Amino acid sequence: MKTRDRILEVSLLLFNEEGESELSSVDIANALEISPGNLYYHFKGKDAIIRALFDRFEEEMRVILRGSKGGLASVEDNWIYIYILLEEIYDFRFFYRDLAGLLARYPDLAVRFRSLAAGKRQTISRSIDDLEKLGLIRIDSRLKAPLADQIITTLTFWLAGDALSKEVHDGPALIHKTVFQVMCLFVPYMGEAGPAALGRMIRHFEETKG
Repeated sequence: MKTRDRILEVSLLLFNEEGESELSSVDIANALEISPGNLYYHFKGKDAIIRALFDRFEEEMRVILRGSKGGLASVEDNWIYIYILLEEIYDFRFFYRDLAGLLARYPDLAVRFRSLAAGKRQTISRSIDDLEKLGLIRIDSRLKAPLADQIITTLTFWLAGDALSKEVHDGPALIHKTVFQVMCLFVPYMGEAGPAALGRMIRHFEETKG
């Protein structure tokens, strides 16, 4: 692996484990066992590493968002798609764990993050429309925007919320728990099929958790 790529990989690991505010470029160099000068040759400080990692996250997330345009064919498709979104976020979770603080430190990223959030909202709104067209949910048009907003709030702050929990979740367990929470938001709009759908989701959630 090239030195530049190693710097990004190790930095991502460290930021995810310890938080980016707790680390300096010297800490990263020490973890890589290279000199600060060698690191500086590739990245002009920690800020440049943060922006390079956001470039990668943004690119990968937009690929995922574009992939949703084929439409959903079932409730299970929606479950899987939410899972994919959360997996990508979890891979770059340090951006979300102290989102307000990080965007205050990097205001140029705030603009891009809002654009990415808008893309996620469009995708979620399209998913709601797909499920409605399939007859899987029935929802008053006035409730579509609030439902999309609630889902986006969950997708944005699930990691911060988990930090307040007394329970300890590993990555897969936390992702699955959050997918379940998002899917439960659709149940009230499923009519008579809602209880059965919820039962299937609960069984799937419990089996996976176990």
